[in-house]
Amino acid sequence: MNYAKYATLHARHLPEKECLIERTPSLNQRRSLTWKQFNDEINRTANYLSKELGIKFGDYVMHLQNNSLEWLITYYGIIKIGAVVVPLNFRFLGADILYAADVCDPKVFIIGSEFLPVVQSVQKDLKTVQKYICVGAEVPGDMIDYKTIAAYEDISEAIVDVDDQHDLAMMFTSGTTGKPKPVLHTHYSLNNTAIGNGMSYFVEKNDNYVFFLPLYHSGTMFLWAPFYATGAKGTILREFTDPKWIMEALAEEKGTDILFVVPIAVAILNAIKDGKLKLADYDLSSWRYLEIGAQPVPFDVMKKLVETFPVGVSNIYGITEGGGGGLFNLYPEDVLRKPGSIGKPTFGVEGKIVGYEGEDLPAGEVGELVFSTPRMMKGYFKNEEMTRDTLKDGWLYTGDLLQTDEEGFFYIVDRKKDMITSGGENIFPVEIEDALMEHEKIDDVACIGHPDERLVEVVMAIVQLKDGETMTEEEVLEFGKTKLAKYKLPRKILFDSVMRNPTGKLMKPQMREKYTGRREAFQKLS
Repeated sequence: MNYAKYATLHARHLPEKECLIERTPSLNQRRSLTWKQFNDEINRTANYLSKELGIKFGDYVMHLQNNSLEWLITYYGIIKIGAVVVPLNFRFLGADILYAADVCDPKVFIIGSEFLPVVQSVQKDLKTVQKYICVGAEVPGDMIDYKTIAAYEDISEAIVDVDDQHDLAMMFTSGTTGKPKPVLHTHYSLNNTAIGNGMSYFVEKNDNYVFFLPLYHSGTMFLWAPFYATGAKGTILREFTDPKWIMEALAEEKGTDILFVVPIAVAILNAIKDGKLKLADYDLSSWRYLEIGAQPVPFDVMKKLVETFPVGVSNIYGITEGGGGGLFNLYPEDVLRKPGSIGKPTFGVEGKIVGYEGEDLPAGEVGELVFSTPRMMKGYFKNEEMTRDTLKDGWLYTGDLLQTDEEGFFYIVDRKKDMITSGGENIFPVEIEDALMEHEKIDDVACIGHPDERLVEVVMAIVQLKDGETMTEEEVLEFGKTKLAKYKLPRKILFDSVMRNPTGKLMKPQMREKYTGRREAFQKLS
């Protein structure tokens, strides 16, 4: 079934039921759509793409916007006609956009006006893009104003039938080579994600999922899937720099479910601790579930969440390749009893720990986490070798090292390929290392995660200079800015000898221990 069909069905059976809410707290603005209005706007976009721009079944459409009603309207408009949506990380630089375009050869590029500077800087090199659609107040003359689409009169049902394995989305996630990996998800995997997460989190028609984390991220989009499929409600919070805005949205919109990442959780808890936020000011009686994930959660943070909020708190685990967040879940009754655990596989997921030869390992032994689920990706686009290495006999090999206990609870032991998780973003050190190594004065570089109170980890770069050379931290950073997105830049720089073993491999655990005092960079809540 075409995943966009849920909107069609809900428009038929629940036409006047509120579907989506968008809040912009700093401007005191609120917009909303009923299911009929949402489906009409999806059809309007789909028909314009198809009839006016010639987008056909299987074509690729790149998509770069901040969270908004338009983000979701255009996303579903693309997939409704059997085209493939390519949502981009809003932190992508021009080089990242070019790489994505080289991979998928998009025909159309839908962008929010806030991203015009980065897109226009590489526009001349986006050879396959025939038309640009710009959403926002300032629209260049060579782009189609989204208002033109919003005024398009054809709202006839645009849905096309698709095979279960027809591509729905190409999602880019960082790879160990430093280049984003194009992950293909199908209508089948998204439908099963909706079912699986709906069963795992007991989603009902009158629920309301409050989301503020970016929609391009599978953790957000896939956790909203069951609310969309059930005919429930979603509340989009466009801003969240002030913790009170999150509480206001939960209270005023009668939110039932929300996903936190560690920096947000810490910010809210500290605001409560400092007296800047008072829970007594908000009616949170509708709030039932709080999930936290995207990175390892320090137990102190988990404990304070349980003690502070009148909701069930769950720790979740997921990866884009496997169908996003919620693949493993530590339910409220176990979060304090099983510190450090990610719980057990959720509905429709089988998981196990295997050794180097793929053999099943018993409880207590460390090995690679593999799991099987109908939610997982079709594969990496145009990369059969990487797909074969990751998908084997129906199992997805995560590269994450875990162990289980005697009760079957799963625990993360180490990170995938020394990945650094900062502020909910996955950062692979090799990309930073390769970029800095291009400087003529630098002989070697190693990047590790350094504990940080707000972000859990930040990037620390150990820079080894060539004999006789000198550099300042500022020089390293200025060079890094020419090669890397801002969020990937080192926050700490040390000049020292890089530790490698006799075979030339970086000794990351030893360096973490030397420079941070621990092998894993967890920061307790202050």
